[in-house]
Amino acid sequence: MPGQHTETIDSKLKTAWQTVSRMYNAEAVQHDATLAMAYFILLVDSHEGSYASDIAPQLGMESTSLSRTITSLEAKKLIIRTPDKEDKRKIRIRLTAKGRTQKELAKNIVRNFNHDVETRLGKKRTLEFFSIIDEIIGVAELRGREIRNK
Repeated sequence: MPGQHTETIDSKLKTAWQTVSRMYNAEAVQHDATLAMAYFILLVDSHEGSYASDIAPQLGMESTSLSRTITSLEAKKLIIRTPDKEDKRKIRIRLTAKGRTQKELAKNIVRNFNHDVETRLGKKRTLEFFSIIDEIIGVAELRGREIRNK
Protein backbone atom coordinates (compact mmCIF):
# COMPACT_ATOMS: atom_id res chain seq x y z
CA MET A 1 0.00 0.00 0.00
CA PRO A 2 1.75 3.18 -1.11
CA GLY A 3 1.76 6.12 1.27
CA GLN A 4 1.21 4.06 4.42
CA HIS A 5 3.62 5.04 7.20
CA THR A 6 5.26 2.27 9.19
CA GLU A 7 6.22 3.15 12.76
CA THR A 8 9.79 2.36 13.65
CA ILE A 9 11.63 2.31 16.94
CA ASP A 10 13.88 5.19 15.89
CA SER A 11 10.96 7.36 14.75
CA LYS A 12 9.12 6.77 18.04
CA LEU A 13 12.27 7.57 20.06
CA LYS A 14 12.85 10.74 18.05
CA THR A 15 9.23 11.87 18.36
CA ALA A 16 9.22 11.17 22.10
CA TRP A 17 12.47 13.10 22.62
CA GLN A 18 11.27 16.05 20.52
CA THR A 19 8.05 16.22 22.53
CA VAL A 20 9.87 16.04 25.88
CA SER A 21 12.43 18.57 24.63
CA ARG A 22 9.70 21.04 23.63
CA MET A 23 8.08 20.63 27.06
CA TYR A 24 11.40 21.27 28.86
CA ASN A 25 12.13 24.24 26.57
CA ALA A 26 8.72 25.76 27.39
CA GLU A 27 9.51 25.33 31.09
CA ALA A 28 13.01 26.81 30.66
CA VAL A 29 11.64 29.88 28.87
CA GLN A 30 9.48 30.61 31.92
CA HIS A 31 12.74 30.85 33.91
CA ASP A 32 14.63 32.97 31.35
CA ALA A 33 16.70 30.00 30.18
CA THR A 34 16.98 27.41 27.43
CA LEU A 35 17.06 23.64 27.51
CA ALA A 36 20.79 23.70 26.66
CA MET A 37 21.47 26.05 29.56
CA ALA A 38 19.51 23.87 31.99
CA TYR A 39 21.30 20.69 30.90
CA PHE A 40 24.64 22.43 31.15
CA ILE A 41 23.92 23.61 34.70
CA LEU A 42 22.74 20.13 35.68
CA LEU A 43 26.08 18.70 34.54
CA VAL A 44 28.31 21.18 36.42
CA ASP A 45 29.57 19.68 39.68
CA SER A 46 27.98 21.79 42.42
CA HIS A 47 31.03 21.66 44.71
CA GLU A 48 34.15 21.32 42.58
CA GLY A 49 32.98 22.82 39.32
CA SER A 50 33.63 21.17 35.96
CA TYR A 51 35.54 21.65 32.72
CA ALA A 52 33.56 22.43 29.57
CA SER A 53 35.54 19.69 27.83
CA ASP A 54 34.07 17.16 30.29
CA ILE A 55 30.51 18.45 29.89
CA ALA A 56 30.54 18.74 26.08
CA PRO A 57 30.45 14.98 25.30
CA GLN A 58 27.57 14.48 27.75
CA LEU A 59 25.61 17.06 25.77
CA GLY A 60 26.72 15.57 22.46
CA MET A 61 28.66 18.72 21.54
CA GLU A 62 32.20 19.77 20.84
CA SER A 63 33.56 21.96 23.63
CA THR A 64 33.83 24.89 21.21
CA SER A 65 30.08 24.63 20.50
CA LEU A 66 29.37 25.33 24.14
CA SER A 67 30.86 28.80 24.11
CA ARG A 68 27.54 30.56 23.41
CA THR A 69 25.81 28.67 26.23
CA ILE A 70 28.69 29.37 28.61
CA THR A 71 28.70 33.06 27.68
CA SER A 72 24.93 33.26 28.28
CA LEU A 73 25.20 31.51 31.63
CA GLU A 74 28.02 33.82 32.65
CA ALA A 75 26.03 36.91 31.58
CA LYS A 76 23.12 35.70 33.73
CA LYS A 77 25.57 35.30 36.62
CA LEU A 78 24.82 31.57 36.94
CA ILE A 79 28.44 30.48 36.47
CA ILE A 80 31.93 31.87 36.81
CA ARG A 81 35.10 30.75 35.06
CA THR A 82 38.16 30.19 37.22
CA PRO A 83 41.66 29.08 36.20
CA ASP A 84 42.62 25.58 37.32
CA LYS A 85 45.04 25.58 40.26
CA GLU A 86 47.45 23.06 38.67
CA ASP A 87 47.14 23.97 35.00
CA LYS A 88 46.37 27.67 34.45
CA ARG A 89 45.50 26.96 30.79
CA LYS A 90 42.42 25.00 31.91
CA ILE A 91 39.31 26.88 32.99
CA ARG A 92 37.02 25.38 35.58
CA ILE A 93 33.36 26.37 35.44
CA ARG A 94 31.74 26.86 38.82
CA LEU A 95 28.15 27.57 39.75
CA THR A 96 27.39 30.81 41.56
CA ALA A 97 24.84 30.82 44.40
CA LYS A 98 22.25 31.85 41.79
CA GLY A 99 23.46 29.00 39.55
CA ARG A 100 23.08 26.44 42.36
CA THR A 101 19.52 27.70 42.91
CA GLN A 102 18.78 27.32 39.19
CA LYS A 103 20.29 23.83 39.24
CA GLU A 104 17.94 22.82 42.07
CA LEU A 105 15.03 24.26 40.11
CA ALA A 106 16.05 22.26 37.01
CA LYS A 107 16.43 19.08 39.08
CA ASN A 108 12.96 19.57 40.53
CA ILE A 109 11.45 20.09 37.08
CA VAL A 110 13.02 16.81 35.89
CA ARG A 111 11.93 15.00 39.07
CA ASN A 112 8.38 16.31 38.72
CA PHE A 113 8.14 15.13 35.11
CA ASN A 114 9.49 11.70 36.08
CA HIS A 115 6.99 11.56 38.95
CA ASP A 116 4.12 12.49 36.59
CA VAL A 117 5.16 9.74 34.17
CA GLU A 118 5.49 7.18 36.94
CA THR A 119 2.12 8.20 38.41
CA ARG A 120 0.48 7.78 35.02
CA LEU A 121 2.25 4.55 34.01
CA GLY A 122 2.88 2.97 37.39
CA LYS A 123 6.20 1.87 38.87
CA LYS A 124 6.23 -1.50 37.10
CA ARG A 125 5.66 -0.11 33.59
CA THR A 126 8.18 2.69 34.20
CA LEU A 127 10.83 0.14 35.21
CA GLU A 128 9.93 -1.96 32.14
CA PHE A 129 10.37 1.16 29.99
CA PHE A 130 13.86 1.74 31.39
CA SER A 131 14.73 -1.91 30.84
CA ILE A 132 13.49 -1.83 27.24
CA ILE A 133 15.36 1.43 26.49
CA ASP A 134 18.55 -0.10 27.95
CA GLU A 135 18.11 -3.12 25.68
CA ILE A 136 17.54 -0.91 22.62
CA ILE A 137 20.71 1.03 23.48
CA GLY A 138 22.57 -2.27 23.79
CA VAL A 139 21.33 -3.48 20.40
CA ALA A 140 22.29 -0.17 18.76
CA GLU A 141 25.76 -0.17 20.38
CA LEU A 142 26.39 -3.79 19.31
CA ARG A 143 25.24 -3.05 15.77
CA GLY A 144 27.40 0.07 15.66
CA ARG A 145 30.47 -1.96 16.71
CA GLU A 146 29.69 -4.65 14.13
CA ILE A 147 29.39 -2.03 11.39
CA ARG A 148 32.68 -0.33 12.37
CA ASN A 149 34.48 -3.68 12.48
CA LYS A 150 33.49 -4.72 8.95
